[in-house]
Amino acid sequence: MYLARMEVGPRRYQYLLRESYRSDGILYSRELADLGSDPGRCIVYPDESSFYIDEEFLQQLRDQGVKVIDSELEELLFPFLDPYIKNRLQPFRHRSKYRNWRPADETVRRRALEETHIFDRRRVHFLRMGRTSEEIVDKTAPLYIALLDKSRDEIEQMILEQEQQLPPRDYQSYLFTIFNLQRFFQQSYARSIPQALDRDQLDALFVQEICSLAADAEFWCGFSRHHDRLPYTLVRYLIMYFDTAPAEPISWSNFGRRARAGRFQHRAAPVTEKISRSQAMVMFDISAEQLAAMKKKDLTRIYRQKAHELHPDKGGNTEQFIRLTAAYEELLPSLR
Repeated sequence: MYLARMEVGPRRYQYLLRESYRSDGILYSRELADLGSDPGRCIVYPDESSFYIDEEFLQQLRDQGVKVIDSELEELLFPFLDPYIKNRLQPFRHRSKYRNWRPADETVRRRALEETHIFDRRRVHFLRMGRTSEEIVDKTAPLYIALLDKSRDEIEQMILEQEQQLPPRDYQSYLFTIFNLQRFFQQSYARSIPQALDRDQLDALFVQEICSLAADAEFWCGFSRHHDRLPYTLVRYLIMYFDTAPAEPISWSNFGRRARAGRFQHRAAPVTEKISRSQAMVMFDISAEQLAAMKKKDLTRIYRQKAHELHPDKGGNTEQFIRLTAAYEELLPSLR
């Protein structure tokens, strides 16, 4: 089981209890309970120093055929405990887990590499180590055991929670690394200072990799999505990227505050219909003749400028931001 958090308004969240399950060899997720805005309502306090999970709630789960493990559910709901009790129990958490720790056997280590996606491994490695590279990412198999037997939605929720701890100064390096953009550059400083690279080229490559991941059927296997929607993970990365562009240094602090407040949480991406070529040219305010004379870097420059104008932090609309990206994707392949 795991908790999924969806943003339903400014600093307002809805919590859902879900579980991953396997069907015909594919991992899916299903909803077990809607916990509303306060999962703490499932906790009962018999006195000032103890708690238990509401029996009626547990029975509702059992009625659905869920095998309830009290310790697992208590761990999920621990952040919503009464602060006094939480502070008293905090020093004693995970003691048994540490005492019972054993190194993973070779079979599990092999599964951790063979059954996980490279994009997930890059993310987990960076979030744990603070940096990564293609040369070392697959040398730490035990890190990826946590990804095994989890649906795409559960993995995204797990990584999303960890991403909230990233310092604002690391956002650009994080995106540069997890999308492996370094492979497109020869500069010696590409890995350590991606902000110094050509922004037009970097912007185009980043959007290209976003599109590539969006079309990766293996990555999204078992994930419930619509073909006319950009998955919430990729919407978050698009906004993260343009919100931390070096050309707008003030956005680093803005993004940091909002990220720490949990802004980029699970939420359905706005529905966006497919953009036709003519619609795309209208959005970029260019004619067919102007487009024919353009190069990819010219369109990318316009895209980046408009993306900043439409950015939600600048009063723009998320739907328009995504439509602009769809228009860019439509026009870019036809240019040199």
